[in-house]
Amino acid sequence: MEKEDKNKIQFLIQNFSSSNAPQYVEKVSRAGYIFYGEDNLYPDYLISLMNRSAKHNAILKRKAMMIGGNGWNLDGLDGIANQFIANPYNELSLNDIVFRTSYDLELFGAFAIEIIYSKDRTKIAEINYLPANKIRVSDCKKYIYYSDDWSNTRKYTPVKKPIYNPKNPIASQILYIKEYRPGSETYGQPEYLPCVNYIDLEYSISLFHKNQVDNGFAPSMTITFNNGIPSDDEMRNVIRQLQTDYEGATKAGKVMFLFADGKDSAPEITPVQLGDTDERFIELNKEITQGILTGHSVTNPGIFGVNTPGEMGQKSIILESLEMFQSMYINPKQQLVEAVYNKLLRFNNSSTKLVLNKYKLDIEKITEGDGDGL
Repeated sequence: MEKEDKNKIQFLIQNFSSSNAPQYVEKVSRAGYIFYGEDNLYPDYLISLMNRSAKHNAILKRKAMMIGGNGWNLDGLDGIANQFIANPYNELSLNDIVFRTSYDLELFGAFAIEIIYSKDRTKIAEINYLPANKIRVSDCKKYIYYSDDWSNTRKYTPVKKPIYNPKNPIASQILYIKEYRPGSETYGQPEYLPCVNYIDLEYSISLFHKNQVDNGFAPSMTITFNNGIPSDDEMRNVIRQLQTDYEGATKAGKVMFLFADGKDSAPEITPVQLGDTDERFIELNKEITQGILTGHSVTNPGIFGVNTPGEMGQKSIILESLEMFQSMYINPKQQLVEAVYNKLLRFNNSSTKLVLNKYKLDIEKITEGDGDGL
């Protein structure tokens, strides 16, 4: 019994230990492709971060809109380029595809498209969007493996296709583009990587508050029985009944059960004072917000719909910040994307150049506080 109590105390202490985020690694698998993360599911982790954090999700979407959300500039394009953008044999036009690839570029640091050639192999007949999280690269760097679910490759068997090579056009090839990042040879890594702990922390705090509400804000408690130590079965029956009465569905309000031979042998429990919890969470939320903004290279949150103290309604400041962010962050991203699609367009012998439209901020909505609301 004494050994069991020690194990229980040790378990409670371990609940407060820090958890580490999955690390980006590349390693060759037996199947011939390179693992994307230790368990080959690193992109799924990045998607979970996006779905867990309202701030992070809003910034990702706005960045994607800034890069490719306004589509291609159609002024002065020749017929070949217009046909290229229309992408008539696919359900998505190149305007739709460039927004999706811009989103993937921000989320994963990479994007992928399938190049489908004409029957005579003289031009690109169709471009198909492929989610970057479903792509794996072969160890020889000559093939791409595609699976709808890499966590269940028995059901979703990876399909092997050649990497894009215009010198040897075949029915279809896959083009995978990643941003350069030191230490990453095969797959993309996103810009926000240094702030993933802040992103994850935002979710943990929101979950904590939700559990507190679900449990009626009831604090954790200790129940001590001083009338002797019962048998194991009797203890389990008592605990089971009281847990049903005192613990909520999400188990946020935990109860500690102690059994002793009398008050003299009962352990002393010192409660943790939580009087300033609200103030702590307010300050922590500010730190989280700043950490996420910094990780996304955002100097003025107003351009993402966040009104900061002292700057509400100052349109000139927001517009200047947008111009700087456009110049330092968005333009290089657009140039990367434009270079990829223009290279494909040249294969079709077009004499014009594709240019992405610049993002225009609805300053009236932003200054009225109708933004993404981080």
